[in-house]
Amino acid sequence: MPPPALGIFKAPGHLPDLLAHLFHFQQVRVHTLSYVQPFLLAAVLGQHFPVLASEASFNNDIGVPLTLLRLESTHRAAVVEIGTNHPGELAPLIRLVAPQFGVLTSIGHEHLEYFGDLDGVIAEEGVLAEMLPPEGVLFLNGDAPGAATIAARTRATVVTAGILSGNQWRARDVRMAGAGYHFTVDAPTPEFCGEYVMSLLGRPQVLNALLTMAVAAHLGVGRAQVAAGLRSCRPAKMRLELSVLGGVTMLNDAYNANADSTRVAFETLAEMPVRGRRVAVLGDMAELGAHARGGHEEMGRLAAQLKIGTLFAIGEQAGATVAAARSAGLTDAEAVNDLRELAGVLKKFLRDGDALLLKASRAARLERLLEMLRPDLSKAA
Repeated sequence: MPPPALGIFKAPGHLPDLLAHLFHFQQVRVHTLSYVQPFLLAAVLGQHFPVLASEASFNNDIGVPLTLLRLESTHRAAVVEIGTNHPGELAPLIRLVAPQFGVLTSIGHEHLEYFGDLDGVIAEEGVLAEMLPPEGVLFLNGDAPGAATIAARTRATVVTAGILSGNQWRARDVRMAGAGYHFTVDAPTPEFCGEYVMSLLGRPQVLNALLTMAVAAHLGVGRAQVAAGLRSCRPAKMRLELSVLGGVTMLNDAYNANADSTRVAFETLAEMPVRGRRVAVLGDMAELGAHARGGHEEMGRLAAQLKIGTLFAIGEQAGATVAAARSAGLTDAEAVNDLRELAGVLKKFLRDGDALLLKASRAARLERLLEMLRPDLSKAA
């Protein structure tokens, strides 16, 4: 990054405010985008011009400034993920980034301990719509709850994407193919209509792909470059990350969890072609507040409805999860006390052809289970 021009100002005590002064003084002018899976959007836009993208989940008052500090004069666009888990957290970050475009991929039952309910989530995430400039564009998941309410809060142009009718960009005929999906797109621009392939798991990724295509088309990226970006993009670490260990297919989605993302993970496991048994490990979904017990019971029932063969639950809510699963007909459900015990059970239980899903909030660090299993499963290969 070229050094900032020397200026004198009263340095605020909060880092985002300080960075806002610096970037305003340097007059950095880039397309910045919020709330999209940054790796997917960056993979597509990167086919056309240099892009800066958020790393990992650098989406808070530390990560966002660190991302902007990597901005170079050669970058044509910045894909900046902005996150929130408390009311009022979005506004200062959006002021810092000052995005021309905003992308809202989903609105779900997340951080309910602090937002209270889905209406609280919608109210907070709609702040992005309010803060976009009139000449900006809001790319919005038109299927999401509260989408119409959020669209009404912006002065920017609104572009919608989804599966349902009424969206400007639509996907249909979605089908799993290997470690990704084939789907057909109906786009407002004929150039972008037709068949696409992407190498990411979880059906919501198709919606992310649609939003990415809409942004890319707006920025002048051609269809061939969009298609190449979708094909080449790979999942972020521990987000429905697929691997094979000793003949067992591992679906590692242990980065974080709420009821919506756990539903997606269970549905992905149920949809995958598997020679052996489908096995799920569910750790606690954090920050659900008063909804914690009910949310875990819902996931136990869902595992039974999707006919997942075996469910192991670990954490404070394991008993509630297992009881709900059994009452819904999944008899092969078991609560375990800790990771060491679970590793011992799985080493004896898993066999060639099985598929194992790991899903939990970040605090559980459930990915450690893979390292515990690796020596024994590798020997069995």
